[in-house]
Amino acid sequence: MKAFPAVAYVCAILSLAAFGSRASNPVQDKSQSLVGVVVQTDVSHQALTIHSDSGATVSVQTDTRTTIVRIPAGERTLANAVPIQFGDIMIGDRVLSNGSHGGESFQAQRVVVMPAAEIEKKRQHDLDDWKQRGVGGIVRETNAQAGTIALELRGSGAGTRLMIETKKANFRRYVPGSLKFEDARASKFDDVHAGDQLRALGSKTSEGNFVAEQVVSGAFRTIGVTVTAVDQTVGKITAATLDQKKPVTISINKDSVLHRITPPVATAIAQKAKGDASKPAAGAKPTSPVIDVQQMIDTLPTISLSDLKAGDVLAVTGAVESDNLQLVAIKIAAGVDLVLKALTPPGKPQVVRLSAGLPAVFDFSVIPVN
Repeated sequence: MKAFPAVAYVCAILSLAAFGSRASNPVQDKSQSLVGVVVQTDVSHQALTIHSDSGATVSVQTDTRTTIVRIPAGERTLANAVPIQFGDIMIGDRVLSNGSHGGESFQAQRVVVMPAAEIEKKRQHDLDDWKQRGVGGIVRETNAQAGTIALELRGSGAGTRLMIETKKANFRRYVPGSLKFEDARASKFDDVHAGDQLRALGSKTSEGNFVAEQVVSGAFRTIGVTVTAVDQTVGKITAATLDQKKPVTISINKDSVLHRITPPVATAIAQKAKGDASKPAAGAKPTSPVIDVQQMIDTLPTISLSDLKAGDVLAVTGAVESDNLQLVAIKIAAGVDLVLKALTPPGKPQVVRLSAGLPAVFDFSVIPVN
């Protein structure tokens, strides 16, 4: 998928839903809540068409008794709410509506509006903050007693380790098949494990550690497979792993991105893999091919599921499933066989020893890094 600034939506996207959970008292208020984005307004009938966060398209009806207020992006209470008119609501605004379902529409008692322009401003502010104060990489060790995480960095400083202090941090965790922060669930330190990918927002200490304010993590892996069948109607790939020839089913969703490695790129990746395997010269600064390979693949033209066929060799990155027999794909790179051939000297059998069945250069991060 694209290098998507998922973590930039921390407040702008989630605050309405969080506010909605607090705004309704289950004892005193039996109204229902609806959160989503305005896709159409009908001033003459005082009605909104909302694409809800659950994926449904709902007609929201207001009347003279409906309270309509606007809050700044990121607000979680009505303390700074300002009364507005129905005509002030614009397409693209996010709304929280409290009311009840009646027939084919939702009758609103209150509509809380977060303007699209302010959401974008907040999103850009958060994105800049994560770029300036965020770090990302692979979790190598966790210490629950000390509340620390040893992170092997990706992006700037790739390959070096940084100790993350998390005792005051808020944790979230990505769900299978999605790198969108708004889909991430509230989490805790114990959910983070060695091998996870992690992003943290915070600041460095004078001792060289990193004090995190926010942490988002996910269990992702990249495996090598050979395609045995492709079912375009249901968006699934049946395959066998390169290492142990175990069957695996790969699901494709709307966020999955597919690329095909070209011969020149395959040669470049193979060179990176060979360079990574050799020892650096004395005094030389260690280098990591991880981000370079990721960028090389991400800049290739995308392909569709129909472009894949039985026999294709893929590198599939996705969320780890408990049974290890299914994978929701986030990224798929076809043409891995070209890389494996480029790594194998002429006249020698191709040997793959890694557990994932891929060269180490394919162990790239899917969580966006700087």
